[in-house]
Amino acid sequence: MDVGLNAEQLSLRATVRDILRTECPADAARQALTDPERWRTLWKTVVGLGWTELAAPSAEGAGDYGPVELAVVLEECGAALAPIPLLSSVGLAAGALRGTGLDAALTDIAGGAVATLAVHSPGHRLPGPTMTLHDGRLRGRAVAVPNVSRAELIVTLARAGDGLVAAVARCGDGVNMASVECTDPAQPLADVDIDTEPVAVAPVHSVESALSAPLVAAAADLVGVAGAALHRSVEHAKTRRQFGTPIGAFQGIKHALADNYVGLERARSLTYAAAAQLGDPSADPAEVWTAAALAKAAAGDAAANAARTAVQVHGALGQTWEHDAHLYVRHAWQGAAMLGDSRSLYHEVGRRFCGGAA
Repeated sequence: MDVGLNAEQLSLRATVRDILRTECPADAARQALTDPERWRTLWKTVVGLGWTELAAPSAEGAGDYGPVELAVVLEECGAALAPIPLLSSVGLAAGALRGTGLDAALTDIAGGAVATLAVHSPGHRLPGPTMTLHDGRLRGRAVAVPNVSRAELIVTLARAGDGLVAAVARCGDGVNMASVECTDPAQPLADVDIDTEPVAVAPVHSVESALSAPLVAAAADLVGVAGAALHRSVEHAKTRRQFGTPIGAFQGIKHALADNYVGLERARSLTYAAAAQLGDPSADPAEVWTAAALAKAAAGDAAANAARTAVQVHGALGQTWEHDAHLYVRHAWQGAAMLGDSRSLYHEVGRRFCGGAA
């Protein structure tokens, strides 16, 4: 499988990177830690540029774009630590609705409606159905739901009498939120209790088929974080001198950076391979989920390790509030836990392999 980017995808990446460099300055994520409205200006720009149309490939202007192009955009947003709900809306919520036929909800998200995905049950490390659908009523509780305080739509998985369904609920009556302490306040989390009538419901084949696209999207975001953190570390290691020598020449630092690079490239390759499989209608759903889970696990490790190394390479400076290193740590830690941490994902893949399920 060729997982390299073609000329159009490389051009898309360059365009997104240039726009974020202008519209999302380096201090945007820092400002968003204390200003809960900081994201709105950038979100308006993103919607105006049509990035949210990646939620619905059939939408006008997005017909030539698919999972790989979405991964490109999300990777750049992760690298910029953009404090916007693009991942939760287009990557997670719209990803879970992929192939369900709920075109109205996808069109809303493509038009800029903020959405999120609620698939974590209390006490569970892996995502799954958190709700029940009975007599047309959606009920249940989900924890650590990203950007739900900003959302208009909540996408979730529910058990119904005849199987598993994807359900879309509109925030309002019957939806109660409780903010929780989170690592990255620029991407706030909240627990949600739902007891309402869903605005749309569609059957899904399996939890795996519903969560493959969200896993790839989360992986792409983390690859961006890992790449940006590693870049900051390398640039500092080339210019910071001790004993008359750049610190990057010291074995302890260059070996750590080399390990980060290997982890980053492994995660990036797995992520784009999974995105390519996601866009292949002939691919086996079980194999697609396995590829997505491995990509997310690798990306979580790569981001957390690169962010940790960034703090270490910058020394005392990297441990200060004024430096950006902690912003990468915050985003990496929170993203690594989303949709399952690396250890639980690797364990699940291994369990299915040994049991013949994947």
